[in-house]
Amino acid sequence: MPALWRLTRTETARRVYEALKAHGVTATQMDEYVTETSGDRPIRDPDADVERRTLASDEARQYERTYDAFFELRDDEQAVCAFDGDSLVGYLFLGDPGLTYHIKPLERDLHIPGGYIRRVFVAPAARNRGIATALVSRAVDEAEKRGADTVHALVARDNRPSQWTFEANDFRVERTRAYYRVGPWRRRAVSVTPR
Repeated sequence: MPALWRLTRTETARRVYEALKAHGVTATQMDEYVTETSGDRPIRDPDADVERRTLASDEARQYERTYDAFFELRDDEQAVCAFDGDSLVGYLFLGDPGLTYHIKPLERDLHIPGGYIRRVFVAPAARNRGIATALVSRAVDEAEKRGADTVHALVARDNRPSQWTFEANDFRVERTRAYYRVGPWRRRAVSVTPR
């Protein structure tokens, strides 16, 4: 089923996917990546020109004009941001331990026991400079400061760039969550990855 997600990486295929979804047909597989906050983790720094800052949700709201994703930032989250000079070139959202999130592709609410990373983004012109990897590294440190023993992220099965980013920060796939819907018929499955 990952092939269905791969199709959605183009605009035309995304429209087909959305049309099927509107008619009650959808399929999703997501890997849940997890890392522990304690222990020796690699330190990941971006280019020397890039500065990372953690912003409280009220501070981060100023970027709603530039990036629509900031409209989704919850009050119980922080934005871990990358700046090249005065320009915001990347961000991710980090939730406190123990929050519940509605995961749209899975059409369900999930309680996340540790910190939760979502909405990782780097501007196209700033990619391939280690920014996403450095943002995730910083987010794990921030989660530890906020009392998290673990940090979690959900990644679509075909999203190799995000997988590489989390794997570079010692995240491992702990489980795979699948969801299929055809009209009123729904099937959910969770498979745990052996250690």
